[in-house]
Amino acid sequence: MKKFSLIWSLLLASVWTSGAVAQVAVEMDGMEYETRADGTFLIGGPTYAFDRILGAGGIHSESELWTPAKLRNRLLFNRWSGTPSWTPFEPSVWVKTGNELGDLIYQDFITGEQRPDNRTPVLEGGFRTPSFMGLWATARLFQDDHFCSGAYGYRYKMVDGSFSHFGENWPMFSSAYAGLGYTNSLVNASVLAGEEYVWFYTETSRWIPAHYKPRVEARADIKNLSLTVAYEDIEYQNRLKSEKGSRKEVNGSVYYKCGKACQQGIFQISAGMAFRAVDDSGTVYTQLEGDRVAWPFMELRIQPLRRLRADVMFGVNERDWLVQDSIEYDAPAPENMGVIVGFKNISGSRLNPLADYREFYDGRVIELAADGQMNLIQGYVSYVDTLGNVALGGRGSYWAEYGAETFDVAGYTLEQATEGNIATRYGDVVRIHDWLKGVTGELWLNAWYQEMFMFTAMAGFEHIDGPVDNAEVTPAEFYTGFTGDWLLNRTFKISHSLRYRSDAKWNLRSKNPMVVKGDWVWDASFEQRFPKYGLSLTGTLLHVLADEVAETVNGGIDRIRFICQAKKTF
Repeated sequence: MKKFSLIWSLLLASVWTSGAVAQVAVEMDGMEYETRADGTFLIGGPTYAFDRILGAGGIHSESELWTPAKLRNRLLFNRWSGTPSWTPFEPSVWVKTGNELGDLIYQDFITGEQRPDNRTPVLEGGFRTPSFMGLWATARLFQDDHFCSGAYGYRYKMVDGSFSHFGENWPMFSSAYAGLGYTNSLVNASVLAGEEYVWFYTETSRWIPAHYKPRVEARADIKNLSLTVAYEDIEYQNRLKSEKGSRKEVNGSVYYKCGKACQQGIFQISAGMAFRAVDDSGTVYTQLEGDRVAWPFMELRIQPLRRLRADVMFGVNERDWLVQDSIEYDAPAPENMGVIVGFKNISGSRLNPLADYREFYDGRVIELAADGQMNLIQGYVSYVDTLGNVALGGRGSYWAEYGAETFDVAGYTLEQATEGNIATRYGDVVRIHDWLKGVTGELWLNAWYQEMFMFTAMAGFEHIDGPVDNAEVTPAEFYTGFTGDWLLNRTFKISHSLRYRSDAKWNLRSKNPMVVKGDWVWDASFEQRFPKYGLSLTGTLLHVLADEVAETVNGGIDRIRFICQAKKTF
């Protein structure tokens, strides 16, 4: 029974949470959606993507919805993002670089008009020392220049200098930090300080530059208690309109997690509070209502029976409320088979109660908080059947949503750029006062042999009824994917992912809807390990086979690229 439970957990975690078993290395932590097959993932740049799992229900992007799991993710404009991440790595030293293919390898042999433009790199280097009497030090510099060519001709005129730590590509983010930490059996704490350059993608479809000078973040995990606080001195500028402003912000969280003793009981309770406070001066592009927000929340699990569990998360403050709850039942099934029947609900006045309330654009005020509330209900059933080293699984669901958040466009504008124009919009965030309904189905097949081999084939579809053209994005209707890991001689690992997603469409970001055509994508990584020395060398190919297109209005082009990393662990 324990073996089956482990297999069941692994399959659900790999397919439902990660979308694939294969561990293809991504260019930056926080961009794992790049290699996912199981939904609609449209990349505008490292700091913005539409990330929606097919079976999640509703039409919102996952990063729009606040959850306790995102407490330490960065709030970039109105979305929680894993990039750029300031989570300290394990003790190691590493360096990473790479470029979009078609660059310097063969450019040196080409002269004249046929010489292609310089392609953009990814750069990273850092270390974390082993602990000495619990103390350790770390430093990291990392930036992702890929996708920076979108609206490049517009963006580079907005800022002074190259707006990065290294190079002149005006990357979507360029971050550097250093700090100290302390770790023992009860405490894991760190204080980091650094400087970074970040471009936000706003509701009006503009890219806004933000210079953090400095950013300081402190974290502490003390047994079951987690604390985080960050100070950010942010400078905004727009040389095109002679605008300049600053925001001094303090944000953080306190979270008490249900411990081991608590988890053995019928009632399991966790609670916490997230907060933000800002002080704005000059020209800033968003406003936080009252310049501060506190968000207390509680998580509760009730498990009266071994097979039955109910989870609820609710938060409330003087302006907003949000509830996410679910009930799951492990239905009786034959040996080596598992069946879960579940129901979930999301209701609230706002998907992200910590986000800013207004955006300012050319003298206009864009309201970012819609009146009323949204309600999403979903029922689902999932199963897995194992036979030796093979498992077959599936998931089906039906969902309905009323009051989904969208954007009521009052008008579109074109802002001048040296290479074409960028499309912007104005209006307010509002609700779709109608029901959107969807039915989804997914199947997957897993096969494995000890640690040497693991393979997954998956496919899924979704049909949505209702006024979906009023939503920000019309999601893809179906996907298929194949992933595999090979570990040879315990030292050489090959991971790959081949996937297809059908068409998706941006409805409201530009005057004419933008259709992102479905395409095949192949990603692969090759890792050579030297266990005796704690050394690994990894090379990764991303976005092979697919057309090189922009997937988001005013976003950068997603191109084929090669990335390599050398890492030594201590």
